[in-house]
Amino acid sequence: MTYELWDTETGNLVEAFDDEAAALHAARELIALNPDVYPSLMTLLWVGTQGELETVATGEALGALAASLSDAPTLRLG
Repeated sequence: MTYELWDTETGNLVEAFDDEAAALHAARELIALNPDVYPSLMTLLWVGTQGELETVATGEALGALAASLSDAPTLRLG
């Protein structure tokens, strides 16, 4: 299973992560870098081993979830 962070305006996958915490830390970093654009245009999806999809959070709910994480080292995207 993976967690995928999507830009919903462009329909592009930002990056895939092995765990939810890493995805949320990346979302928090993107929000800090682009507060006028994100989190309103982001969605975090859980992708199961059989290809099933579930929305973890989107928009402002994703921003609140990412902001609720404890501090951790900054992740490098890409």
